[in-house]
Amino acid sequence: MSLAMLGFWTTSKVDLSKAAVLTKVRVNNAKLKEFVYTLVSESEANLKEMKISIKSPIGAALLGKSVGDKVEIHIPAGVMELDILEISI
Repeated sequence: MSLAMLGFWTTSKVDLSKAAVLTKVRVNNAKLKEFVYTLVSESEANLKEMKISIKSPIGAALLGKSVGDKVEIHIPAGVMELDILEISI
């Protein structure tokens, strides 16, 4: 069962002050390109839909961060820096 299918989950109880599972995180990189990632479990990850696992390097770096935070992510191609612009459902 996916997390999104849980019957007791409602958007009114989601804390949007920090990036968490099932939140959308709008970020921009050093080249000022904006992306919106949805943080999901490993089984729901789908990069074409911009759904990234919280266990991936990007997902793990965003998890628990707040709007205005800058995150530095070590990826195979080097270091990626992202600014968190918005957290939503």
